[in-house]
Amino acid sequence: MLKVDFYELLKSLRERGSELDDIEVKDAVGGTPTRLWQSLSALANRFGGGTLILGLSPNHFQPTGLKLLDALQRDIGNACAEMEPPIRPALDTFIVERGKRVLVVSIPECARQYKPCFYRPKGLPAGAFVRVGDSDRVMTDYEVQSYIAARGQPEEDIRLPARVEWEAVDQERIKKFFAALRERRPHAKHLSQSEEVLSQTYKIASRRGSEPTSVPSMAGLLMFGKYPQGEFPNLCITVVRYSGTAKEGSRDASQIIENQKIEGTIPDMLEGALDVIRRNMQRRTLKTGLMSEEIAEYPELAVREVLVNAVGHRDYGPGALGSQVQVKMFSDGLVVQSPGGLFGPVTEETLGEVGVQASRNVYLMRMLEEIGLAENRGSGIRTVSAQLAKAHLPPPEFEDGRTYFRVTFSNESLLDEGTVTWLNQFAGFPLNDGQRLALALVRKHHTIRNLDYSRLNQCDSRMATADIAGLRELGLINQLGSRRWAVYELAPAFTEATLPLKVAEWKVKHRMVFGFVQKEGTVSIKEIVEGCKLSVPYARVIVRELLKMGALEGTEKNKRSPKQSYRTRKRAT
Repeated sequence: MLKVDFYELLKSLRERGSELDDIEVKDAVGGTPTRLWQSLSALANRFGGGTLILGLSPNHFQPTGLKLLDALQRDIGNACAEMEPPIRPALDTFIVERGKRVLVVSIPECARQYKPCFYRPKGLPAGAFVRVGDSDRVMTDYEVQSYIAARGQPEEDIRLPARVEWEAVDQERIKKFFAALRERRPHAKHLSQSEEVLSQTYKIASRRGSEPTSVPSMAGLLMFGKYPQGEFPNLCITVVRYSGTAKEGSRDASQIIENQKIEGTIPDMLEGALDVIRRNMQRRTLKTGLMSEEIAEYPELAVREVLVNAVGHRDYGPGALGSQVQVKMFSDGLVVQSPGGLFGPVTEETLGEVGVQASRNVYLMRMLEEIGLAENRGSGIRTVSAQLAKAHLPPPEFEDGRTYFRVTFSNESLLDEGTVTWLNQFAGFPLNDGQRLALALVRKHHTIRNLDYSRLNQCDSRMATADIAGLRELGLINQLGSRRWAVYELAPAFTEATLPLKVAEWKVKHRMVFGFVQKEGTVSIKEIVEGCKLSVPYARVIVRELLKMGALEGTEKNKRSPKQSYRTRKRAT
């Protein structure tokens, strides 16, 4: 770890006042921490690895100092060698306040084909840990199994369930499926084969050992079965509507307004679940300028995409067959949870990124794609975010719990009447629509990350970084943490009470800069900074705005010329 990275990390920890999911801190006052292997295992199993810092207090992140540094480093090396697979960490020491040393142990992520990383003397599952928030937790049997299954391409969707015969599927459905394929692809030669052969090609059915007849696969049963829940009762969707809020939780049964269990094939379950969700959705008014329209509480296309992903990407392995896809509707949000965490290289941060995709159930997703329920190209999440943004709703929240994956929608409009009135006070600031929407999100949710901005405004990280930098230059938001740990909050000066004063101040500074340039004739940014007593970023923002208004002009054609100065335009008033 570079020195600048460490000190920025230390600053971030102190500003937040807590550890991060990829950062663990131990004081090591008594020497080598006990159960060091738990931290090593948890961080190695985390996507992207993590960092262990020794020599800081876990509460206030103040230096405690290290005793016998050489012995500590040797103990860490020995513990890493006892892991399976062995860990190859990078060790760095840094000097902090009062000349005290800290040891930074950078732990790389264990390769997928070797996970879970565990402490060999303890074995599995006792020696395998995961990072949950700012703590380490021993893995469950199911978590261990899911890691082992993810070492290769899972085939649970094409597994042949015991006791299930060919008579369990609706053959008319299968015929209609292939008839639709032939109509859509008239030139596909392989589709001229019989339904029996095609069923094997598409992994709808296969032969069990040397048996002469085919039997349905798990995917075949779920897509074309007469009643899949006869064999697997919990492979269904439950939709529960509560009277309370998501924050209150769903433990109180008296909160339940409606509870529906949706069964049948996957296409049938999706339509059945959507019907229940539609029936329980509220209507709200969306204002666009002088016009307004009544719309559903959540965009149906976004809900459909999330439901399809939930049934298509869920875990169908033995350890998850007792778990349902759950839909929970609250007064303030909608939650969809499916068994099994994210698969492959996909993480909460990379969801929806172009080129980052993986499918746990390859053949099942292929069938869903063929009938038009899924696109299987990784763009579903982008569609969800776009639909929510169009409805002026916050971006979705994702939570990968390894044994589950959860998506949460908020129904709180970012552009309600109060927020629009608040935003209108920024009329004099040079803000684009994305920045205004980001301010609305920060006002309601207190903080925003680069990733949140990207999903909110459907833009890449570079544009998000530039727009956030613009908000910082204007002094509208403050940064907490740095680099990948950075989050942003509304500057205290822009609270409800002080905002009108700040807007007025902005307009005054506009006039002050213009008046200064008008008086001096031709001036540089440096002279504006000194003459008007402004910061460089603030002065640059005002100059850019005056240039856009046509009040000023540059003396050089090259806008980035080091000789660039500014003067008033003759037509300016």
